[in-house]
Amino acid sequence: MRFEFHPEALAEYEDAARYYAGCQFGLELRFIAAVEKVIQQIIKAPDRWPVLEEDIR
Repeated sequence: MRFEFHPEALAEYEDAARYYAGCQFGLELRFIAAVEKVIQQIIKAPDRWPVLEEDIR
């Protein structure tokens, strides 16, 4: 299984990481790690989430 961000979602994700970087040293790294952990959970068991359209969960 592969994943990709919608361009607007990717921009929001990058903005959030930049925001957290400005709040506390290293906080953006913890944020990114948390997002990547959830992505890996989705990849391992995609059927746990409903289909929104065709192959989009």
